[in-house]
Amino acid sequence: MKKQTLIATYCALSSHALFAAVDLRIDNATILNPIDKHQVEVISNHWLAIDNGKIIQISNIGAKPEASQVVDASGQYLIPGLTDSHVHLKTMPGLLASDPNAEKMQTAFLQRQGANYLYYGVTQVIDPSNTAAGMSKFAANGPAPDAYFCGAMPVYQGYNAQGLSYAKLHQHKPYFAAQHNDPVNELTPSQVQAHQDAQPLTRMKSDGATCAKLYFEDGFGENSQLPLIRQADAKRLVDSAASLHLPVMAHANAVDMQQLAVEANINIMAHGLWNWLTPNTNKVANALPPKVKAVLDSIVEQDIAYQATLNVMHSLAKVTDNTFEFSPEYHNVLPLSQIDWYKSEAGRWFSREMNQGWGTLSNQQKVARLEHVFHQGQQALRYLHKHGATLLLGSDTPPAPTYASQPGLSTYLELTMMHQAGVDLVSLLSAATINNANAFALEHRYGSVAEGKVANLLLLNSNPLESVSAYNNIDSIILTGSHIERSALHINALNHK
Repeated sequence: MKKQTLIATYCALSSHALFAAVDLRIDNATILNPIDKHQVEVISNHWLAIDNGKIIQISNIGAKPEASQVVDASGQYLIPGLTDSHVHLKTMPGLLASDPNAEKMQTAFLQRQGANYLYYGVTQVIDPSNTAAGMSKFAANGPAPDAYFCGAMPVYQGYNAQGLSYAKLHQHKPYFAAQHNDPVNELTPSQVQAHQDAQPLTRMKSDGATCAKLYFEDGFGENSQLPLIRQADAKRLVDSAASLHLPVMAHANAVDMQQLAVEANINIMAHGLWNWLTPNTNKVANALPPKVKAVLDSIVEQDIAYQATLNVMHSLAKVTDNTFEFSPEYHNVLPLSQIDWYKSEAGRWFSREMNQGWGTLSNQQKVARLEHVFHQGQQALRYLHKHGATLLLGSDTPPAPTYASQPGLSTYLELTMMHQAGVDLVSLLSAATINNANAFALEHRYGSVAEGKVANLLLLNSNPLESVSAYNNIDSIILTGSHIERSALHINALNHK
């Protein structure tokens, strides 16, 4: 009888031990844990237990839990997975729907897109102009970052809604913002009601949006032909979004448009201030034009989170440059067949388009003009960083149909360009992690290495507080608790042509 009791007790303990084993344990890690936009805590020689996709314990004392998988992180650095808070997930960069191979190329691109982001350590993405259905399609294509979207709210015939009839606008832009002069006779009464006042915000919140997006864009460069949202409407929508706990992102890149966005009390500026509209006549070295400085000071004062999106002008300059060559980094995310297509006459259509309308300027002069605008964006970013602004990692991949901007790689290039502009490495890590989590109300899930948060993490072979190149020296990615070797995400390891 006593022997049977001991056997039963042993079996119960064994069963309990098996049940209590966690999915993954990471030993001997040096954890770099972002605290706020200027501080990162360094925690040495700790172990971390992960179960059911979440971090359940971080310690350097006591008995370690049994684990189905153990990773020895000696000599490595554990950081939160990166968030790229400005990506566009619908279409392959540079693809024309009229191309005879468009469907095949689009399918192959969508199948590898998620892996491309993960290869460069991006474990969360935010698409500022998408829907819940779009997020489901993205997630259905193999391993991919956790994906979120903003509800885009263009106005009739405004930016991001050009060329759409009013009768079709609600189909293509389900959260568009109605204005008093819209041709509402083209819609049913229920359709009209769905876009009045705070209705689009309420629906996008119900659909799972993590933010709303307004557009302050009356035209590129000196152009000003596009209708804008009325300031009274913009302010009202920002107030309504706040009551729904939805941060509002503003598309704006020119000084006058960013001024309007600031006055509307938006929460996130979705582009760098690269368009100053007038030449900088300030004779003081590295000084900003007064209007530019005033807008940037307002961004700091109101603590508007700021996406520099340096990738926009960088990639436009590259696609305009007729000497552009695909560097070795592109071969991490693009199959040779895709690179060959981009080099072909059909694939270079946007390069030809970018080279039109410049008058007698040479190709070198065109590229120099675009690079000058790029450097203005870097100068604005440098000023903001110096004065304590909240910075966000957002690459705007792809910002246009440009083959120079590719998923994952452009995120890494954005990090390097931000650092080159003067953002220190501590602030850079915060911009890619905790700042994005806070700005988009996702801090309960991501942004730091903490118990209870989603186990989206990176193991780096070198210290990102010592060199920005550490973000391209990734050993492995932990995605909702699953450990993935980086090499498994390289384009050569994927079965997509």
